[in-house]
Amino acid sequence: MEDPRITRIADTYWITYKAVSEAGITTALAETTDFATFTRHGVIFCPENLDVVLFPERSNGQYTALTRPVGRNIGLPAIWLAQSPDLIHWGGHRPVLSPRPGMWDGGRVGSSCAPFRTTEGWLEIYHGASPKNRYCVGAALIDADDPGKVLARSSDPLMQPEAPYETEGFFGHVVFPCGADVRPDGQVTMYYG
Repeated sequence: MEDPRITRIADTYWITYKAVSEAGITTALAETTDFATFTRHGVIFCPENLDVVLFPERSNGQYTALTRPVGRNIGLPAIWLAQSPDLIHWGGHRPVLSPRPGMWDGGRVGSSCAPFRTTEGWLEIYHGASPKNRYCVGAALIDADDPGKVLARSSDPLMQPEAPYETEGFFGHVVFPCGADVRPDGQVTMYYG
């Protein structure tokens, strides 16, 4: 179990996470209301589909997820959108945010935190990596009514590896968030490793 992301929908917390096994890596789903007991729903995307975050509200009656299918030979490691009537069965897959060659997120992009609503639309805090695997954090503004439409994204990283514990170690040069807490006053606290 790796890289969990938590989204509150009504009174339930939905947790997407990487499920790692001999069969490969993919995304599974669990739910809880109290963080003491959990219901696991198993695999919800085929391998390898990673970095899955759920929107906390339905769009046009559908649940929406941002995903990242891992292409081996063709295609870029981009953020895709998928929709579901029940959080278990997903379809309507399409790319929405791609790496930008020559920029800080030119190697790959993936969702990091569950999107949260702002007055301008949904804000998605995402991670981007250079072709040399230097991971930074950026933000994308997504249309409030059409989660497949990116309105803007940060031209420079909001956060980049600078401290020794971010630049050194087993896999250095990484800042990688998986969660954010949005307070009623608008303050956002991001959690990363």
